[in-house]
Amino acid sequence: MEEKFDLGHCVKKAFVIAAGVSLVFIGIMAFLTLIGVIIAIPLLKKGSKYLLQANKSAEEELPKGGKLKLKCGDRNLKLKFDEAELLDEKS
Repeated sequence: MEEKFDLGHCVKKAFVIAAGVSLVFIGIMAFLTLIGVIIAIPLLKKGSKYLLQANKSAEEELPKGGKLKLKCGDRNLKLKFDEAELLDEKS
């Protein structure tokens, strides 16, 4: 008996393998995204608390605005803002 090469069968198996590999890749990416979100939530909470504390102390100095101080290494950034300018909707 002579074996026949079936191109359709090979293409079908290749498609199934490619679909399986792509689904596994999508699953891994979703898992890594979930881990990133779980790591980011506490960092966002900590950062918001820090910024709100800085704004609370700035409210005593500027009753209608705020002051934001950021330190990164040897560089300092001081930003003063007025709440009316931030909340003003320009259309």
